[in-house]
Amino acid sequence: MKKLFVLFLLSSATYYTQAQEVEFKINVPLNKAYQQISVIKTDVEGEQSLIMDMNIKGTISGTKKEAGNYFFESITDAIRMDMDAGMMTMSYDSENPSDDEMSKMLGAELGKLVGKKTLMTMSDKGKLLKLKMPEGVSEQASGSMESMGMTASYPDRAVKPGDTWDSEATTDKVVVKSSNKYVEKNADGYIIESTGDVLSLDGQKVGTFVSTYTLDADTHFTKKAIMKMNMDAEGQKVSMDYNITVSPKN
Repeated sequence: MKKLFVLFLLSSATYYTQAQEVEFKINVPLNKAYQQISVIKTDVEGEQSLIMDMNIKGTISGTKKEAGNYFFESITDAIRMDMDAGMMTMSYDSENPSDDEMSKMLGAELGKLVGKKTLMTMSDKGKLLKLKMPEGVSEQASGSMESMGMTASYPDRAVKPGDTWDSEATTDKVVVKSSNKYVEKNADGYIIESTGDVLSLDGQKVGTFVSTYTLDADTHFTKKAIMKMNMDAEGQKVSMDYNITVSPKN
């Protein structure tokens, strides 16, 4: 009887563990539009200190799936930026244009993004494979880290709460190395936490970050991403806070 009881406990524990396991894999419906709202706060300390708040509204949709990779189109619908550089302040709002000369100067660069299409190729494991900006727009102007931070990278195996894995993503400017952890599933979806380093292309560490992702329980697509990043850029300390939300568009 005692042996049977022990076997029952072991089998119950095994079943419970397997029931908690999940294999993360993006499975979004094609040609369905999602609204993406990105709030980015930047604080630069140094010779040219400044505080900058940016709010970007966009529409993203998966247009094709091929060999396990998704092709996404992202259109920037609106941009608002407020910048305080101490002796000088500037603002730009694509939805409410201003005749202010400083606003026009910002609009000359940021306005290139509005209404334009960014193309992304992403694996069904969440890895950003390719990023193509609109013609005439630099990756720096677009805030490429926003695209990289939009989704977590998923492991190549089923995981249970507490399991960890490493991932890496590269743009034309930096390499981001992450250590990831599946935390839990709650009423809002699956929770993944990540920490890591930002490296220059020659391997020099230029920053660190921590982030939390909430994945939709059905599609495993990131519905919320919160990231805090600290970087050293040419002798200046840069702190950036990203808050990205993605929801189906009516």
